[in-house]
Amino acid sequence: MTDKETSNERSSGDGGSSSISEQERDWAQSALAEFNRGSYTSCVQYLTKLESARSHDTKVAHNKAVVEYYKNDLKKTDQFRKNMNVVCAQAHLNIEDLDALEDVEYCVIYYNQAVLLYHLKQYTSALKIMNKVFTFIEPMEESLAHRVCLLLIELHLCTQQPEKALSLIAYIENQFVSTENATKMIGDKDMKPLEKEPTTDKAVSLDAATDAFRLKLLHYRARCNISTCALKACKRELKTILTSNTSGNQNLAAVFLKAHLEYQRGNFNKAISVLNTIPLNVGISTFKETGESPSVMYYNNMGCLHHYMGKPGLANYYFKKAIEENVNAVNSFPKPDPGEGLSGRPLYTVGGSKSPQLMYNFGVSLLHAGKPLHAFDCLTEAVQVYHMNPQLWLRLAECCIMAYKPDNAVDFDYQKKRKELIQGIIGSGPHRKIILNPDIYKNSKYSNEAQSFAIPVASLEFASLCLRNALLLLPVGEATSPLSTPPSPPLDPRQITHLKSTVLAASAYVSLCLGDPVIALEHAKALLNQPNLTSLNKLLGYLYVGEALLLLNRVSEAVDSLNPEQYSDITDGLNKPLKHWYPVNTDTARSVLQYNLAVALTLRGELDKAGQILHQVWQSRSKTECPIQVICLAIYIELLLGHADVARNIIKQNCISSQPR
Repeated sequence: MTDKETSNERSSGDGGSSSISEQERDWAQSALAEFNRGSYTSCVQYLTKLESARSHDTKVAHNKAVVEYYKNDLKKTDQFRKNMNVVCAQAHLNIEDLDALEDVEYCVIYYNQAVLLYHLKQYTSALKIMNKVFTFIEPMEESLAHRVCLLLIELHLCTQQPEKALSLIAYIENQFVSTENATKMIGDKDMKPLEKEPTTDKAVSLDAATDAFRLKLLHYRARCNISTCALKACKRELKTILTSNTSGNQNLAAVFLKAHLEYQRGNFNKAISVLNTIPLNVGISTFKETGESPSVMYYNNMGCLHHYMGKPGLANYYFKKAIEENVNAVNSFPKPDPGEGLSGRPLYTVGGSKSPQLMYNFGVSLLHAGKPLHAFDCLTEAVQVYHMNPQLWLRLAECCIMAYKPDNAVDFDYQKKRKELIQGIIGSGPHRKIILNPDIYKNSKYSNEAQSFAIPVASLEFASLCLRNALLLLPVGEATSPLSTPPSPPLDPRQITHLKSTVLAASAYVSLCLGDPVIALEHAKALLNQPNLTSLNKLLGYLYVGEALLLLNRVSEAVDSLNPEQYSDITDGLNKPLKHWYPVNTDTARSVLQYNLAVALTLRGELDKAGQILHQVWQSRSKTECPIQVICLAIYIELLLGHADVARNIIKQNCISSQPR
């Protein structure tokens, strides 16, 4: 990182095109001493003298840029980047061209560029640089090699590659822990990305420094084990960390790790107890020192725990508090000047805002709480950062779908719907006419609004765009490797398959609602061809295929697709539906499918057969929820068969009142 020790070592180096005079060596040593004392003004003065004597020495120019950055408390990041560009031009380096790095002497320049990208949360770009720098690890100076390894571990964790991080930790332990140079290791990132203390004094004992370094590696190993669900190993490491005499920031990081461990083990109440030991009155001060706010992390973690405990109201409360704390932390620094967007605050706080992650969590929680419009607003902000996450695009589409149709419970509320079956009665005696309510028959309403798909509003048109994005981001064919879905953990191949099935089901539904049965049929058939389909998705697939075929006037095909033999294996997986959504059990699911088959048979003219199926559905209503449309279809069939008296009896038996309203 752009830390003191790296710049010290470079300022005392003997690089350059000419030999170093005694005077220049004295200036370099004096600059080193002043830097270690934190006297950056004096250090810059010595480096200025060196620069005058060695105007073409890249190391001197680089060290001066670093020291001036520290002199301004790491707040003038924009100026530092300009100075680094000048250094690169002087060294004839193109920092964007990794193939241009052929000399170990220039690794520190690329390393500092990676540190900048890391704090700007451009982890993938930083990782590419560090992978190239790591190829020079053997001839590299020991102190820089340590920093390269630790930054590489951090970047692997940030890009959700804990296995690679564990391999790197094993390499570091094998190569560096037992050496004397272990005393030069930098500080722990968890709570302090950039160290502000002087470098390790030579008088510090080797054992103490080595133990401190091992403790830092334990922190990283614990984080890796949490990510890979190696919970027993993580528990052992945390026990060692928590019983060690560590700094406050390291202890705080360990407490959060312990709470995360309990969360992974399903001990939500215990995790809450651990989190309640976090001090919340030091959020702003800790953020200014480290770039991390304990208050933000506390409220966010509490929100996650209550979400998984099935308490969306409390989860929303904690997520809202986390967002407020995050705003307070970010606003604790003055707004940057125009054209200096990265300046005005220390580098390690530039990327300290957790707004995208918090908005993602808050949006998902609001969606589960049945507040799709508020959830949509939050997730729209999150998708600007996590636009490569197919799971997030699905959540946005679900917000649109829920806003369009919050639930379907009303269709299964027989007692309520039967009151609405009759719209009115006109005439009297033999001329009396019963007017049925046409709204009862409406299962879908098609959108006719002329609205752009690209406008981020909670509409079915925008849902269609979101689902299309989700499908494009999912792998074609069977998944064989994990899929990165930040800020959530990566999805394994089995989860990817389930996600794709869910996206296809939602796509078919949205296409039907938009009056596009051709696309709906395509999605529904693709859904049924997915491996390892859940019973719920299989049910939806059959229903959507049947409805799309009916809308395309392919009635015979619809009848075949709704054949009871096609769904004989739907026996489980329907006992835990989303709130307010039916069917809630297998018997009700079969009734819905039978009703749809009766509709198809009616359209094909097989009225007697359709009537028999409806009779079976009606007879089973004692143990299943029966949709009111069954009564409507029965009345329609009896009228077509010329059984007006039977139709009137059905109306009388299933209406509370036959009087005009």
